Amino acid sequence: MEKKYLPSVLTNYPIFGLGYRSYWKLGNIVQAEVSKEYSLNVMLAQQSAREIERTKRSFKEVIESASESAQKVGLTRPWGSDGDHLRNEKEVTIAAESGCTHFTYDLSDALNKNKKDLIDKIKLFYDLTCQLRGKENFTSEISLDETESITDLKYVSDLMDELKNKKIEITEIAPHFPGYFEKAIDYYYKTENNKRIKDLKDFTNYLEEITKLSRRYGFKISVHSGSDKFSIYPIIAKVLKKDFHLKTAGTWYLEELKIVAKYDLDLFNEIYKVSYENYNMAKATYHITCNTGNIPDIHNTDSQTMVSLLESNAGNDDLRQLLHVTYGTILTSPDLSKRMESVLKVNITDYNKVLKAHIVRHVTDFL
Repeated sequence: MEKKYLPSVLTNYPIFGLGYRSYWKLGNIVQAEVSKEYSLNVMLAQQSAREIERTKRSFKEVIESASESAQKVGLTRPWGSDGDHLRNEKEVTIAAESGCTHFTYDLSDALNKNKKDLIDKIKLFYDLTCQLRGKENFTSEISLDETESITDLKYVSDLMDELKNKKIEITEIAPHFPGYFEKAIDYYYKTENNKRIKDLKDFTNYLEEITKLSRRYGFKISVHSGSDKFSIYPIIAKVLKKDFHLKTAGTWYLEELKIVAKYDLDLFNEIYKVSYENYNMAKATYHITCNTGNIPDIHNTDSQTMVSLLESNAGNDDLRQLLHVTYGTILTSPDLSKRMESVLKVNITDYNKVLKAHIVRHVTDFL
């Protein structure tokens, strides 16, 4: 593979994370095409350690898929590879040896401890990455978002001061913002009477304040679980300008299921049945409020209605969340995954159109 098609260290912003989970590469190719057409800075290879476990792929396979996709469409613009939510030394090592250029350190198990434990873990991961990649050959990110509370700004300031004293260079920080960033649905601030309220005031105020910190300390803001958060994209564009990394991922899989529902409803119903049966196990590591009781009778629904139910921001959020978190069960099923791949390939023109529209919808506010 020529070097121009391999991942690079990205230094220009904004950056869009385009994590693609399906092994068949079709969506990765569309992502590469859109990146080329719109001159985007992208993490064309982005996968968390948890996603790697669920899809039974490897960081190396994810990067190879992105490289082959870049080569296929002639994408020579630099793109990166994000080893996302790395939880331990072994995962950092595998990501580095596989060719990742961006390292997202998952600090969840240290966030509830004292600050020394947190800094020690960051230093451990950072020093290991420097050893494996060389100090100038990667960018780094600390994930502070997977907690129950909003990230305190004074805490961030103190943390950055201590990291600076230890000569630890952190490129990005992912805070826990006010409100909810649940998988597969738009942002919301709170619930009242079982309804999600999209009040954007607190999110906007917090973003403005942490932006001041980011410019003072020189780090960029990373927005995790950023797929389909269309209501906050204009705010991000206005406040952060270009200084952000927006991570999107799993809803490309839901767009693929729309194609399956449209052209092979029987297969979709089989996928739904297996997803439903595995939902309780799959949701354990996700913060979602899916109520399966709100999902209509799938087996008495026609293709056109089903596609409508799967539409982002206009369909059934509970159905979308159930299908979103059970991707691993379907993509590792030899039977269901192969049949799904076949439907997508037979209807590739429509598939490409649908997926491109969904990708473009995620970046339009930033162009």
